[in-house]
Amino acid sequence: MPSLEQIAKERQKLNQIIRRFFCDRGFVEVETPLLVRSPGMEPNLCPFETTVLESDGRCYPAGLITSPEYSMKKLLGLGMQKIFTLTKVFRNEEELGGSHNPEFTMLEWYVQGEDYQACMDETQALVESCTQEFDASLPVFDRKRVYDLFLEYTGVDLDKATPEILQDACHQLSIHFVLTDTESDLFYRLFLARVEPQFSSGSTFVYDYPIYQAALSQLTSDKKYGQRFELYVNGLELCNGFTELTDAKEQRKRFEEEAQERAQSQKTIFPIDETLLRLLPSVQQPSYGNALGVDRLHMIVTRRTCIKDVLLFPASTLFKNKI
Repeated sequence: MPSLEQIAKERQKLNQIIRRFFCDRGFVEVETPLLVRSPGMEPNLCPFETTVLESDGRCYPAGLITSPEYSMKKLLGLGMQKIFTLTKVFRNEEELGGSHNPEFTMLEWYVQGEDYQACMDETQALVESCTQEFDASLPVFDRKRVYDLFLEYTGVDLDKATPEILQDACHQLSIHFVLTDTESDLFYRLFLARVEPQFSSGSTFVYDYPIYQAALSQLTSDKKYGQRFELYVNGLELCNGFTELTDAKEQRKRFEEEAQERAQSQKTIFPIDETLLRLLPSVQQPSYGNALGVDRLHMIVTRRTCIKDVLLFPASTLFKNKI
């Protein structure tokens, strides 16, 4: 077990490496709010909810951010070109331990004028820089399309897949599902059971997710996939990047679809961030963004397998009466 002082010094060093990496590339570090009116619309995430109270008794529903994405994109729309932030983010209803903590540190960065392929290049350079500074080694980087992975490990052709085909694949592969599962739910069940285990070793960029997993990304030329990628290092999901969607009309449509999914799951539906939609058209095309878990990066560069070994106050000790 590393000492608290060792963990603190490692994190200080890692933060310094990250800041130097981006400052050397002309980025500006920004601070974004943690407490907002619209903390996120993703159907699979559960923000921590609270209420903002004024002294006169007025109150406003609010939540802690699951990502600084909305605020960062507003800054792009207001004219900033290359920005990054190191910030705390919060996600409820997740495991306390393993590779999860309800409060964790996120590095998020954005560039106007380049797409997700350039972002993958930059992400690889960042991770390699951090591991070299810690005298750690990484497996050779690889890039694989979700389409190819699904065809190989589930037998599903995502170009032709329907919800019924995904249900049948789950049945054939003995993967549990329920009839109320959305197309996105079924995809995710198959991905977790059959595709993700293939990343137990190696450094793999997985890219071009189906449109129902496109999140806030632009679509590929065939309009079937989102220009989105994730990086797995030795089985650990490290980041989630995009060529950013700047079409406000399409973004509103996706927000509304996500709201419907949240309603079906009986989750809180947060108001659409109208300021974000108003500023999106001012963002240059293409532009990219990436969200990277710093605690997990800390795990990678120190070769640790549990998030509690890179945190001074892991949630498992704060809420489970453990020392």
